[in-house]
Amino acid sequence: MIGSIIAVVRTNGPAVLGRATLLLALAAWGGAISPFLDGLNHFAPIWLAVSLAGVLACWLAGSRGWAVYCAIATLAQAVIIAPEFMRTNAPLAATPTAERTVRIVWLNTWLGSRPSEDVLHYLETSEADFLLVSEMHDEGQASFRRLRATYPTVIRCEDGRACNTIIFAKREALSVQTQTGLRATAGDFDIDGAQLRLIAAHVARPNPPGRQQRELDALLDVIGSDQASVILAGDFNSTPWSFTLRRFDGASELQRHTRALPTWPAQEWTRLRLPALTPFLPIDHVYSGAHWRLVSVRRGPRTSSDHFPLEATFQSRRSEQTSAVGNRRERAE
Repeated sequence: MIGSIIAVVRTNGPAVLGRATLLLALAAWGGAISPFLDGLNHFAPIWLAVSLAGVLACWLAGSRGWAVYCAIATLAQAVIIAPEFMRTNAPLAATPTAERTVRIVWLNTWLGSRPSEDVLHYLETSEADFLLVSEMHDEGQASFRRLRATYPTVIRCEDGRACNTIIFAKREALSVQTQTGLRATAGDFDIDGAQLRLIAAHVARPNPPGRQQRELDALLDVIGSDQASVILAGDFNSTPWSFTLRRFDGASELQRHTRALPTWPAQEWTRLRLPALTPFLPIDHVYSGAHWRLVSVRRGPRTSSDHFPLEATFQSRRSEQTSAVGNRRERAE
């Protein structure tokens, strides 16, 4: 009996692999029109690896035809992933100065109204001008008092749906937007004469299908028509290989600076408590408009949150222009 099963597997294995990888690739491309199928694309690198393994397995099994089908599936998955690595980013700021430069830290704290000591220590010592966080709640708690000692301006979204996205700022805000209908908060600031519209967002997960797309559409309204002065950071629960996030990237007219930068998981995940050997989902992102040029962006250190933080520094283009004028004057003298 066992021998018969093994024989069947050996005989039909290449066909099963070929059909499965082709079906998976077809479903992934169906994500262009179906939010449900687009959920598959968050794991596109895994499907790419599976298809490549299928090519090798079919080839070694002597089934060249099915190896070709697996290769076609591999190409289809690669085409989904490739744009993230092929897109061109704006050049980094060449001469960053302290003037009109801001340091942003984003972190989904995960632990809700009682962030752990190491999360608080990281936020307190991050030397950021602005902390953008989610899954924190009651500012009456000691954790908020500690952060407010350094960040006296606190902007928190107001919504009946457990809104918990907050901006902590060292500067006073010119105006705030706290009623967005989303887990999103916005504040307008003057950075030494440069306008900054700062937005923190926590977007819904892909399931149930369609909700994430609707929230991203609503986030476009929060960004508004003057995208040039915007810096946006958040947990988008969406990877750059999804059609959903690509559509948002195009519609927002902002530059996304996190290129395939995985931020989840940082802790044990799933009910099986699988160890977080390395993050593999790039779901936290940082964007900016044309008036703010990126100086640097990187993934921050591991904390007790299930997300890694993002640390980004931006400089106003007005500061670059001022520096360039000064350099020309020095050369003239």
